[in-house]
Amino acid sequence: MDPVLLSRIQFALTAGYHWIFVPASIGMAFMVFLLWTMAAITNEEQWHKAAKFFSKWLGVFFVLGVPTGIVMEFEFGANWANYSVFVGSIFGPPLMLEGLFAFALESTFLGVLLFGMDRLPRAITWISSFFVFIGSSLSGLWILIANSWQQTPTAYIIKDTPLGPRAELTDFMKAVFNPLLVSQYTHTINSAILTGAYIVVAVSAYYLLKKRHVQVARSALALGIVVLAISSVIQLYPTGHEEGMVIAKYQPTKLAADEGLFHTEKGAPMVVFGIVDEKNQQVKYAIEIPKLLSWLAFGDWNAQVLGLHDAAKYVWYEQVLNNPNYENEQVKKQVIDSLMQAYGIDPNDPQANEKMVKVLEDALPVAFMFYAYRVMVGLGTLFIAIGGIGVLLLLLGKLYDARWFLKVLVVTIPLPWLAGEAGWFTHEVGRMPWMVWGMVTTNTGISPNVSATSVLITLIAFVVVYSILFYIWLHFVRKLIREGPEPVEGDVTAKPVPAVSTAGGGQ
Repeated sequence: MDPVLLSRIQFALTAGYHWIFVPASIGMAFMVFLLWTMAAITNEEQWHKAAKFFSKWLGVFFVLGVPTGIVMEFEFGANWANYSVFVGSIFGPPLMLEGLFAFALESTFLGVLLFGMDRLPRAITWISSFFVFIGSSLSGLWILIANSWQQTPTAYIIKDTPLGPRAELTDFMKAVFNPLLVSQYTHTINSAILTGAYIVVAVSAYYLLKKRHVQVARSALALGIVVLAISSVIQLYPTGHEEGMVIAKYQPTKLAADEGLFHTEKGAPMVVFGIVDEKNQQVKYAIEIPKLLSWLAFGDWNAQVLGLHDAAKYVWYEQVLNNPNYENEQVKKQVIDSLMQAYGIDPNDPQANEKMVKVLEDALPVAFMFYAYRVMVGLGTLFIAIGGIGVLLLLLGKLYDARWFLKVLVVTIPLPWLAGEAGWFTHEVGRMPWMVWGMVTTNTGISPNVSATSVLITLIAFVVVYSILFYIWLHFVRKLIREGPEPVEGDVTAKPVPAVSTAGGGQ
């Protein structure tokens, strides 16, 4: 058993599971703020009931998201000690600031919102919902500052220390506003807003199909479908397009793997779909749009896009060997030698550099990334269509009675999470083998004393615990759906349906 592979699987499990709750929390915080805003503007009872109801949903996602996120921070020290030593002085401060300011702000005002919405003036409730959204957005900001810096590191110097080479900041603000931050942050937060809107419209559609809580469901559905339509377009352009251009410039191997581009081309086509043949380095039966990839990546229809091998060569020779941020040549040699030795390459081998190019090339599972990327883009296109149809039906006055469309909203509720997970897999797997681009790989970042057995045991334990947490989450979600929002005066459909056993007994 390989401790590096097991540690990667363990972190992928914890991060992927955590991501179930993160976009829902941020997105629901935004939707709850909008609902409380509508309640304040209109002073209509159905908006107030909708705001209270979906505030409870926000609480459920938040409570389950916290423990799943904390686990990852322990993994940095337990599984990835060398990585933590190398980059801890840069990666640590954003995590600390996220806890001190963003998480504290979000959790405090969420408590005020949940426990005070029946006791405090509505103005205080509205202010609380605003700061919950701000806190959740700031929390995402600090985390993505750390993540984006690892993808496109800037404003640092690699120094020799008693613990070995270590990256230290030279300009905090330049590191914060690294090339990827703005596009990655806006793309990620907008993805969360889309997820929150989808939850609201799917739940509302369910009640309309069941003819329950009709007034609340109509109001929430109308608001949610407009947010869904807008956010789905923004997800494609400008946020997704801008992030893609940054990746093309700074992470060419990721772009090549995403697009199944094995050979360098000028005027490279965009492959809509095909079958990846990694052995023969081609995409079979490809459906292509001529020159579109070159334009999307560089704004030039005839721009050259590097194939996987040439991209790996560029990364190694230009971004690693010619990195100007080493303190001196001795530190540079230490880092380069350690990278080579971690993959069984003798630094004195005349072919050492070419062998490292091969390591970078082979580290990327092209077929996996190619298909995952198309899942993300395909679902994003589907969301645009659903949002557009929903707004059209709303304008025509047919939204609430279009049962076929309401059923589509209900059955497609898992898709925003699937799109988000696919996006993160392409983003994170796509930087392999790098943990910090051009500096630390998974082989050099692993803890020196961690054993495969200990990682496997904790991995199994996480699966068991997370399965229990997922069951608890589903229980509370079912409970919320069954109970529904508080009745609106005069709405005869608002009476909750009694619990019905699904297993032959009472519930």
